[in-house]
Order: sequence, then C-alpha cells, then structure tokens
Amino acid sequence: MVLNCYPQCPEPDLTLGMPSHSDYGFLTILLQDEAEGLQVLHEGKWITVKPLSNSFVVNVGDHLEIFSNGRYKSVLHRVLVNPSKLRVSVASLHSLPFDAIVRPSTKLLNEANPRRYKDTDFGSFVDYISTCDSKEKSFLESRKLS
Repeated sequence: MVLNCYPQCPEPDLTLGMPSHSDYGFLTILLQDEAEGLQVLHEGKWITVKPLSNSFVVNVGDHLEIFSNGRYKSVLHRVLVNPSKLRVSVASLHSLPFDAIVRPSTKLLNEANPRRYKDTDFGSFVDYISTCDSKEKSFLESRKLS
C-alpha cells in the first residue's frame, strides 16, 4: 500500500506530482480525496479522472495486460499538482510474487488471437528500468512480440 501526498502548488505548470507511468503489477486500487490531479492517457490526450465520493479507481497493470494477451489494457497515467488544494491518495498495489513468471493465459490463445507478449518476471522489469528511460510505457512495449 502506498500513501501519496501532493501539497498544493500555486504554479502547477512548473512541476508534476508524478510523471507518466503504467503500473507493473496486475491491479492498482486507488482511493482519491476530493482534489483533482489524476490523469489517464486516452487516444493521445490526457483526461482528468474526476474524484467521486465513496468510490475507488481501478487501474489495470502491465501484468494483467500480458496475462490477458492484450484483452485488458494497462493504463498510462500521471498526477498533476493542484493549485489550490492538498491532494492525498492511497494506492493498494496487487501483483504476483517477485519470482513468478507472467505469460499470456493459454485459455485466451488461438489462431485468431495469437500470443502477443513474451514471458516476464520482476527481474526483467528491474533490469529494464535500471537501464532505460521508463517515463513512458516502454517496459510493456519491450515485452510485446513483433
């Protein structure tokens, strides 16, 4: 579980609360307060996810996209700082053990839906982010079969 606190910033154009990224695991369940800030990339545009009282945001992670062979899409997201309010969120990250191998489910593969991703594990992820610029969805892209 991760607690994020983003102080108000009177000049939000000068910084980001958190740069764009996708979550490595299966799912992230996010509880936001009432301050806006979370954005998702949809069709090339950043869309603000408006906070809803008594609700959670559920983000699909890279592992679920790989396991579902692309049926479910990992979401690229970022957090902007709010010019007038402190923003707090709590993220519950759900994944497999670090030594587990993630691969597309064989139940989802057939002639019409061939395998689209390489096997992966946490070590592959750590190796990738320690040698590459991980500000975009590049790790997931690196796992795609051509």
